[in-house]
Amino acid sequence: MDKGLSNGRLPDLEAPKLSAGLQPSDLLALPEPQSNVLIWMLRREAGTFVEVLAFLGRGERETHALLAGLHDRGFMHEIELRGERRYRVHMASKRRRALSPILWYTLDEDADQERKEHP
Repeated sequence: MDKGLSNGRLPDLEAPKLSAGLQPSDLLALPEPQSNVLIWMLRREAGTFVEVLAFLGRGERETHALLAGLHDRGFMHEIELRGERRYRVHMASKRRRALSPILWYTLDEDADQERKEHP
């Protein structure tokens, strides 16, 4: 039952890759205009540029920059709905909890030791 871990070296301990999308905790870390727009959009499901512009009460350039920043971070998607471009919040999928590679390594080492002691 060799899984490549009983060769004496520790497993690769890279952190799991996170999918793009908004975590609820991200709302706390974002500047107020960005978090406000995301909360507003979550309540509405989606919004047009004109609606976001009216909500923010800021200029077109600043609104475009804000939306582009949220899009680049994976917090928002642009969608086409009935021939109109709309913006929609992209929530991150729930991550499954994964056991630590060190735990699996230790379990494999313990099992190997047990087999050696009790053949």
